[in-house]
Amino acid sequence: MSLRWKLMLILVLLVGLATTVVGVVSYQTTESRLMTEIDRSLIQATERFLERPNNDRPNRPGRGVVINIPERPLGIEQYVVQVTDLDGVVLAGTKGVLLPAMEVNDGPTGEPVAKWANLKSAQGDDFRVRAVRVELGIVELGRDLTEVNNVLNDLKTRSILLGSMVASLAALIGWVLSVGITSRLRKLSVAAEHVAATGELDIDTPLSGRDEAARLGRSFKEMLAALARSKEQQQRLVEDAGHELRTPLTSLRTNLDVLKRHPDIDSEARQQILLDIDRDTAELAALVEEVVTLAVDRHTDELAQPIEMKGLATAVAARAARRSGRNIVVTGDTSIIVARRHLVDRAISNLLDNAVKFDTSNNDIEVSISGGKIVVSDRGPGIPESELDLIFERFHRAVASRTLPGSGLGLAIVADVARSHGGDVFARNREGGGAEIGFFLPTAEKHVE
Repeated sequence: MSLRWKLMLILVLLVGLATTVVGVVSYQTTESRLMTEIDRSLIQATERFLERPNNDRPNRPGRGVVINIPERPLGIEQYVVQVTDLDGVVLAGTKGVLLPAMEVNDGPTGEPVAKWANLKSAQGDDFRVRAVRVELGIVELGRDLTEVNNVLNDLKTRSILLGSMVASLAALIGWVLSVGITSRLRKLSVAAEHVAATGELDIDTPLSGRDEAARLGRSFKEMLAALARSKEQQQRLVEDAGHELRTPLTSLRTNLDVLKRHPDIDSEARQQILLDIDRDTAELAALVEEVVTLAVDRHTDELAQPIEMKGLATAVAARAARRSGRNIVVTGDTSIIVARRHLVDRAISNLLDNAVKFDTSNNDIEVSISGGKIVVSDRGPGIPESELDLIFERFHRAVASRTLPGSGLGLAIVADVARSHGGDVFARNREGGGAEIGFFLPTAEKHVE
């Protein structure tokens, strides 16, 4: 069963239940009120009948004597009277009406207590009867319930009819509401099925409104946009990696072809070719490692945690100093950031490796930290002004650095790490020569705010 039908049926059931409850309560309340008024009128009618003049009241006749009672003893057609002795023999009664005999018992105080009953006459009519005991026997005074039953039956019929009309109206309203609610959900379902079948991510989704369906539509649209960006980035990464792999692969193929065609090549040339092969192999290994790092680090499940930036930078600088033999000086404050430690560690390491590669002097590599910002300064050749905005692009390598080892992905990884944590990267030439490259991340205080 579809959601549309479920919503409609739920609304119909709720409205039907409410209408039924109201109808039953109204019927019972009306019935109770009518019967209360009839009982009150019977009490008054009994008193009036028993207070009639002596010549009209039943006396003490013997068995078999019939007392005539007028057809309208109280001037009201709905009332009937029947007098029986204590054995249930009818002594007198309204002409044309015969009621079942009733017994009246004594109460706790020894006095007879009036008895009430709903009886059906021998003619098949319903009566509300009050029986009291007098000297002569039992006086039963009844009120015809035909009109009351007609009113109650009419009320029942009207309640059922009204309930059916309300349920039909509720079904119509429920259908209209369910169509309005589920139409956007159906569109989302169609869109999801289209994406699953075709892989297309640029499709329209319902965004209008402020209800949950609209929020779901906006979330679905944002999810598709994120998937499209990820797909585009993956495609661009593959294309760029394929392009960059061609150069070392071509060089490897050429060198191997030379060795195959000239097996008797002199040792010096052979040694140079082997060195070139070793260099190309190392470049390929570094390129593959950087591509894998860029792809895997983006999807790491490491949780963000508070990190003292200076402490982390000092540890990374110590490793880089041991690896390169260069002196690296770390200065700055103890600002705290909230980030994934492994990623920030790699970003700082890439900045230091970049500085060591381009700074061939014996000067110190300087690392300064302030308010969540880290700057790595070197005394290398600097960066051409036209390429300051390009060095963080994947596989970008300046003209002057294409003879140096590297994949062109190190600074791209730095940018990816910084932006994934809500920060950004920057690069500028250093006064006196060299470059200053770094990134900044929100501090813990900003996360709290």
